[in-house]
Amino acid sequence: HFDLCFITGSGITAEFGLSNGTDETATFQRKVIENSRQKILLLASQKIGTDAFIKVCDTEKFDLLITDWDCVEEDIAKIEEKGVEVFIVDPNPNRRKDDANEPNSDQGTETP
Repeated sequence: HFDLCFITGSGITAEFGLSNGTDETATFQRKVIENSRQKILLLASQKIGTDAFIKVCDTEKFDLLITDWDCVEEDIAKIEEKGVEVFIVDPNPNRRKDDANEPNSDQGTETP
């Protein structure tokens, strides 16, 4: 048994669940999920709202989904309605929005 597992896949929707492209991968992932206390899903935003060939499990099997900032809010809301906490990662947490077009002043400098 596992205390914690990190799983990824080819896609997830609130309705269909987590899916993957091969039966072998889906079978392995099902066993890991079944034998883990806490289940964390790591998916890039373009995979949210997408179904692949083989269903791995229902969406509500996961405790947490970690994704990037470019996800569709409607898809995220549907996943949250299934009881899954969603954490959206900021690609550059130290940059302010008004600094987006300014070059990094630390680039190309060396520390003596």
